[in-house]
Amino acid sequence: MWEISLGGQITAFLYSLLLGAALCLLYDIIRATRKSGADSFLAVFAGDILFWAISAVVVFIFLVAVTNGEIRGYVLFSAAAGFLIYRFTAGRPVFFLLCLVFSFLSKIFSKFSFAVSGFCAFLERKMAIVSKKTVSASKSCALSVKKLLKIASRMLYTNKKSKDTENDLNE
Repeated sequence: MWEISLGGQITAFLYSLLLGAALCLLYDIIRATRKSGADSFLAVFAGDILFWAISAVVVFIFLVAVTNGEIRGYVLFSAAAGFLIYRFTAGRPVFFLLCLVFSFLSKIFSKFSFAVSGFCAFLERKMAIVSKKTVSASKSCALSVKKLLKIASRMLYTNKKSKDTENDLNE
């Protein structure tokens, strides 16, 4: 068993407090996205799974770095305590600010999306006009080619002329 000194345990305890606070900040970011409009069942489910996966990996890497991969109760307790301390102290005003930022970004995104959709509709109308003109031009071009082919077929030998050419060849 890998022994950790008392100083190392205190350091691990304090770092895991910070880790818990950082995980709570990540959870507040996910909560703020829910509050600003992404609150469907699928979005909440995906946010919870994302938070669970990220926090599991981060806590595992932290345990590997600090306790050589051994699960120590004081480290997990300290991370949970850091989460709760941050949540009930600095988490509330930070969550409020995150909600303001995400709602502002949501409004900007909706205006940008509206502008892009208007531009795309404009391009679609112009492309429809161009495609109609292209279709009509290709039809008139096809008729012109058809007329030229008729004129060219008159230049070709007809049956009467082909008999004359056969006589010329036999001579």
